Amino acid sequence: MITIQPFSETRDGQAVYTVKLKNKSGMEAHFLTYGAILQRLIVPTGASTTDVVLGYEDLESYEDDNYFIGQLVGRNANRIENAQVTLEGKKVQLSANEGNNQLHGGFESFGKKVWSVTDLGDAVLFTYTSPDGEEGFPGNLEVKFYVKLEDDNTLAMRYEATTDKETIVNLTRHEYFNMDAASGNNIKNHSLQIHAGHYLPKTESNVPSGELRPVADSPLDLRNPVKLENVIAAMEGGFDHNFVLNENRDDAPAAQLIAPDGKLKMYVYCTQPGIQFYSANGITDFKGKHGEIPGNCPGLCLEPQHFPDTPNHEHFPTTVLKPSQRYEHDIRYTFSYE
Repeated sequence: MITIQPFSETRDGQAVYTVKLKNKSGMEAHFLTYGAILQRLIVPTGASTTDVVLGYEDLESYEDDNYFIGQLVGRNANRIENAQVTLEGKKVQLSANEGNNQLHGGFESFGKKVWSVTDLGDAVLFTYTSPDGEEGFPGNLEVKFYVKLEDDNTLAMRYEATTDKETIVNLTRHEYFNMDAASGNNIKNHSLQIHAGHYLPKTESNVPSGELRPVADSPLDLRNPVKLENVIAAMEGGFDHNFVLNENRDDAPAAQLIAPDGKLKMYVYCTQPGIQFYSANGITDFKGKHGEIPGNCPGLCLEPQHFPDTPNHEHFPTTVLKPSQRYEHDIRYTFSYE
């Protein structure tokens, strides 16, 4: 079942709608047309339900938010060093919104735009056209974001994009997951598994050095489920690292998140080569729709994407999109409760 209803207006007067999808099992996904934000993700947990993502009740809080909570991130997820890329042999200067770097597409990226929405009957289509030169990126980029809630408790999402000039495209989701937020607890008692044998070490500029380093014998070895409290404590500043996935297919899980009680589990599937794990160490005493979560690490992000700063590393899988090509990627969140 799909319902689309008025939600609010932006400060500049644009109408924003809430888009609710519900399956036969009682799972619900509530999106906003502002930023294609996932405001609620409600999953069945026995006789009750659990909302597993952080968010806000009101639009004003999303407009003021600086943590990319629940957003569709684009044109480029993560960081680009010195906010510069080379396209068709020419240097292109992008907007720099994190020191000298660009982060998550710039100052007013896709998560701050109002998207159009269409009810397709069994799915929903969000669309946004990013104009030529937005945040410095060349080309008019037509973006389509398909969402479907399947009866096996899977939220299935698909990106498509086309351009009229050579440009950079690397889209991701930026949900903050917490399966125990209603109790006011952070994510340190969750367990996490990421199917990656390598990660990308970072420079002082917080971008990849270009090396692919094995996770073995380090706190970044999450190849088996690990209680987060243990590994976060071993990482100065926590996690904000990109992992090189062993497989990038939509039928092999990239990651698994397990609730503190061990019963509720989420599996992340994706077709991108990497996944960014962010433990939100720098977010403290977060206040949102669940109330306040004291301390840090109120939620965690698992962001399927191409590697950070890809345009400046020729050996990374490319993020260049040409007019003759179509960008296509899938992400799925599947839940089970035992």
